[in-house]
Amino acid sequence: MLNKKDFPILEFDNNRYAKIEPSNVIKKIDVPEFCVIAFFGDVIQKMLENNRLRQIGTFVTCSVSLPIYETEYDNKKIGIVAGFLGAAGSAGQLEELIAMGFKKFIVCGAAGVLQKDIQVGHLVVPYSAVRDEGLSYHYLEPSREVECDPEAIDIIEKQLNKENIPYIKAKTWTTDAFYRETEDKIKLRVSEGCVTVEMEAAALFAVSKFRAVKLGQILSGGDDLSGVEWDSRKWQSRDEIRRNLVELSMKVCLSL
Repeated sequence: MLNKKDFPILEFDNNRYAKIEPSNVIKKIDVPEFCVIAFFGDVIQKMLENNRLRQIGTFVTCSVSLPIYETEYDNKKIGIVAGFLGAAGSAGQLEELIAMGFKKFIVCGAAGVLQKDIQVGHLVVPYSAVRDEGLSYHYLEPSREVECDPEAIDIIEKQLNKENIPYIKAKTWTTDAFYRETEDKIKLRVSEGCVTVEMEAAALFAVSKFRAVKLGQILSGGDDLSGVEWDSRKWQSRDEIRRNLVELSMKVCLSL
């Protein structure tokens, strides 16, 4: 029996089996070993229009369904799917992708920056995430941070260095509430070493550890939260940055 805590989020259960196991409700299908989860739906749509994708499955929720595609990169098959916003949704998506048969993942997307000198599009490789969300506490014992797979980080760095692509390896802040990123919270996270803020990393790192699959992440500098006022920096209009990051992610994923 679990001991009741003051805060339910701290009532971690180390039982490996849940009432609803993904492997019991999701059918295993013929999928590649590798998969890119891209938080750039427009890039995936463009790939579809250019006949680069073949649908092999669907991530179904009560409000939205996200097609799971297969494509080829460097004559190798690789899966690609649009990411689901937020810790809970992205973790559920990762669980189902693993149950389908995918084993190695690169996640790419944009993140808010907490340092003004990080330009739009500059790449950040998170090695750790502050767990300011709820999902990860159901997969790992309570702790302040969760680390990314060091082998995945090493492979990402080798590829970036090989191509002379500048990047920052740093800590990220995962939050459930982007409308509650207050001035004091931002200052605290910066003091802890966070350079970005997003909504999925801690959850994805936790699930990948729990399920023993390879997963790394590459973030692209987006809006700026470092100043007195929020600055969108029109990051959503930077089409080439997003396309290049997806292509890079496929290349890295195949090296995992």
